[in-house]
Amino acid sequence: MATADNSYRPEKSKRFGLAVKRLLEEHQLSQREFAKRAGLATDYVSKLVNGEIGEPRNSTVEKLAKGFDITATELWQRVKQMDGATEPVPSVAPKTPQADEPPATPTEAESQTPKKLVVGLDVLRAVPVWVGRDQLLEQLHREFVGTAEEANQPRPIVLALVGQGGIGKTSLAVKLLEAVGVDLRRAALAHQSIYAGVICFRAEEGSSFDEVAGVLLAALGIESVEALKEAEQKIQSMIQGLQQRRYLLVLDNLEVILHPASQPEAGRAVQPEWGQLLNALVHCPHQSQVILTSREVPLDLADRRYPNSEPDPVLVRIERLGGVEVAAGAEILSQRQVQDSETDRRWVAERVEGHVFVLTQLAAVAKGRPGYLRQHPELVTQRAEPILQEQLTRQSEPARELLKRMCVLRVGIDVRGLTFLRLYQEGEESQRFRRAVMFGRSTELTEAEIQETQVLVNRLVDSCLVQCRYDEHKREDVYDLHRLIVEFLQAEYQTELPDLLKRVYSFYRTGKTIDQPKTLEDLRPVLEAQYFAFQLGNYDEASNLIQGDLEECLERWGHWNLLKDLCEQLLPHVDDWDRCWHLRAIGIIYRNFGNWDTAERFFQEALTLDRQAGSKSGMATSWGLLGDIERHRGNWDAAEQLYRQSLHLREELGYRAGMATSWGLLGDIERHRGNWDAAEQLYRQSLHLQEELGYRVGIAASWGLLGDIERHRGNWDAAEQLYRQCLQIEEELGDRAGIAASWGCLGGIEHHRGNRDAAEALYRKSMKLSQELGSTWHLAHNHYDLAQLERQRGNPEQAQAYYNTAHQLFSQLGAAKDLEEIEQEWHTNDSSH
Repeated sequence: MATADNSYRPEKSKRFGLAVKRLLEEHQLSQREFAKRAGLATDYVSKLVNGEIGEPRNSTVEKLAKGFDITATELWQRVKQMDGATEPVPSVAPKTPQADEPPATPTEAESQTPKKLVVGLDVLRAVPVWVGRDQLLEQLHREFVGTAEEANQPRPIVLALVGQGGIGKTSLAVKLLEAVGVDLRRAALAHQSIYAGVICFRAEEGSSFDEVAGVLLAALGIESVEALKEAEQKIQSMIQGLQQRRYLLVLDNLEVILHPASQPEAGRAVQPEWGQLLNALVHCPHQSQVILTSREVPLDLADRRYPNSEPDPVLVRIERLGGVEVAAGAEILSQRQVQDSETDRRWVAERVEGHVFVLTQLAAVAKGRPGYLRQHPELVTQRAEPILQEQLTRQSEPARELLKRMCVLRVGIDVRGLTFLRLYQEGEESQRFRRAVMFGRSTELTEAEIQETQVLVNRLVDSCLVQCRYDEHKREDVYDLHRLIVEFLQAEYQTELPDLLKRVYSFYRTGKTIDQPKTLEDLRPVLEAQYFAFQLGNYDEASNLIQGDLEECLERWGHWNLLKDLCEQLLPHVDDWDRCWHLRAIGIIYRNFGNWDTAERFFQEALTLDRQAGSKSGMATSWGLLGDIERHRGNWDAAEQLYRQSLHLREELGYRAGMATSWGLLGDIERHRGNWDAAEQLYRQSLHLQEELGYRVGIAASWGLLGDIERHRGNWDAAEQLYRQCLQIEEELGDRAGIAASWGCLGGIEHHRGNRDAAEALYRKSMKLSQELGSTWHLAHNHYDLAQLERQRGNPEQAQAYYNTAHQLFSQLGAAKDLEEIEQEWHTNDSSH
């Protein structure tokens, strides 16, 4: 008969455990299933089967018998039948050794050291493929665990691994266990580990507080467990056990014990006792640590004294887990024997944003079918659908509605923008939204409305459906969706996409008026308004938005490819008037790249349309741009003729800014001809008018050109002063192409003064920026400047290499005059050396 003695007695405990094991096999029951039927903790059943605890008490024997649907007497009879049985009972199911893996044998130190406590490892899954998180693993181990020498240093008490289902939270927890000395194959903890034991518990639907308490109390060897009636008593006893020695607890799958986001108590434990336990693990003094995994952040980790408080980051380290990097995702597919090309594997990994479980599912589908995934992109959403549907069903209706409205966003927006999306309705009586959209101003929103949105989005962030990042430029948190969720939601709400696009377009129209933009992020509302206008087929508005701040800033800042793409996208959809503008804008970009022939084709097409429409201003602009092409080719007479045609029309129209530009360009022709005085006169004529108009871009250009005159005259100080005046305005305007040119000119001044190191530094700054901009013509000049510098230093091989590159670039551009000048100068100087 069982006694109340709870001490460990090997013979009887193994005999009883073996009987239970045989009955489990006969009834085809798992330990977890049986534990639920018997009303016992799974870990208790596991330890009983493995012979790790003494014989059960009479009350427990009754529960065990009930779980098998037999009487206690019948159970004792089965136990007696085990007399003489010698079948070994392993603590966990043995892992099948790999072909090249020798059988595990304990080290001498381990055999002489008492075995450390290891409980519940059977609830954790193996990690068949581990790629892409080694750096994170090392960081978490360093911050959360540290080394044995650092055992007394303060560390976070709880590490919360939070992420979408299947993203790899449990796998990361398992790898952390291995890093602290857990041998999963032998269910053992290394003797040198800083922990006295590891206790694991995986929550399932309906897991009660009593179930987890039973596991922890039994593992900690708490006596008189059945005498602890109240949850507070059990929690106090557990904390006392965790005070005695340093344990590592792993609580897996905790989202199932939390209220879903659709409930008022979202994020808190369904059973208050569960919440009390989580809170006590953080805030009661003990020397143990906890790793928990969940799809949502358990709010009970925060200080319960203050409503809506956040978990203390010193005590609780929250790691929101995203997918692995693209290269790691491609490697997972490769290890799973997906025979697609590297490009296709990376494409798949990028589409799923490195979601590990979805990658493994896609690998199973694609194995032996190269190219199948790229051909069937819809599989990505299909494989993710069960995971996302499960998460969405836990959200409230307002939260799901907000997600739907976010699914067409391209970039993150702040909480005010989300509040607009949440509240704005087309055609409603609210004048504040219509006024804001009409005049391009920010919408008036109340603090209560913003706070309501913040609560919603915080829950979505905690549920890993929305991503949050801090925008240092705006000094605000901004929010967006994981790509996987975007594609899933767009498929779910396909019929509503036009209305969603209108809503987002209306929001961005409220931000299209921007004063003095300095960066691309400042222009983001205009860029997004232009994008959504185009998507909705509002091509006139999309074109008008480009012709405002976008064209001026993107061209000045050197975002030429972006501007070219926007213009080329609109070309088939605009009328002839706007088409001429876009043709010229595209041609200017090709001119900036040094593609003279391509640029000329665009300018000629624009000129043809200008003539057909009788647009004098358009013809003047097109002739001036065609003159630029001839000037870059070194055809001074042809360029002058085109510039004068342009000037004549601009004078006829009274277009003063155009006249100033034409005078500057004609001055440039005279400079190239060596007529310095005539060039200076035209430059100053242009400068005077630019100053009257307050056109700073033109003023900077004029100062730069006058600096060229002084440099050719050998007046280095005067030239430098003019270049620096030019550079100052270019830096204020963010004119990157102009800045690159000015650095090159200032490098030339230092070169002529004999300051070769200073000259090289400026040349290289100019070359680096020219490379970023794709400005081939400036890049060719940079290489030629460096070629001359290295020749003077006595480095002929390096000098020749720079010269060859400059020659090649000018040849590609068809810049015949530039080629003629550098060849003549290079070979003349060569003979002198």
